[in-house]
Amino acid sequence: MMYAVAMNRDYWIDRWKENRIGFHKAGVNPLLKRFWPRVAAAPGRTLVPLCGKSDDLAWIANCGHDVVGVDVSEIAARSFASEHGLEVTVVENPPFTTLRSGRITYLVGDFFDLTPTNAGRFDLVYDRAALIALPEDLRAAYARQLRSLLAPGAQIFLISLEYDPQQMSGPPHSVPESEVRMLFDGCTIEKLHEVDCLEDEPRFKERGLQWMKEIVYYIR
Repeated sequence: MMYAVAMNRDYWIDRWKENRIGFHKAGVNPLLKRFWPRVAAAPGRTLVPLCGKSDDLAWIANCGHDVVGVDVSEIAARSFASEHGLEVTVVENPPFTTLRSGRITYLVGDFFDLTPTNAGRFDLVYDRAALIALPEDLRAAYARQLRSLLAPGAQIFLISLEYDPQQMSGPPHSVPESEVRMLFDGCTIEKLHEVDCLEDEPRFKERGLQWMKEIVYYIR
């Protein structure tokens, strides 16, 4: 499993080095704006795994939450800080490089190296593109890792994708609802939203997809 983790880490580091970041979406995700108030009724420590340079980090922080983003790419972290005009304090805390500014902490390193000891526990999780970025053989480990970092009563806002994997290979990967429910077995899982999003994703249509669903889950 560790070999698979390392290969996945190197893949995303190379994508950022080569500026092959078509997966990045500028602006705040409209689904976050629409559904976050339902999931996060009160401010809490919020984990955003595999966050890239998402504008969502700043939006969540502006809602009063202390946000911890995690990504393997320092390029992504520094791009986020630069694009938002943040003055950051940089501290080396192996196995992470930590960038801090106000309510935002950005950990540069491998998500699988997070522990309650080096990162604390979290009241909220926002996963827009982490689970679907991972191949099937890493998703169970990801879910276990995520759950190990949660405080009692924690809540997860998960945006997932479903499509016919015979028509396109990820990333982003198709994660069916049955797998989401298996990964978070024992949790209460509510589907908040489901929509056919292929018309908004022409690059995937060009790769052969005939349908694609975007789904919002509220997990607690």
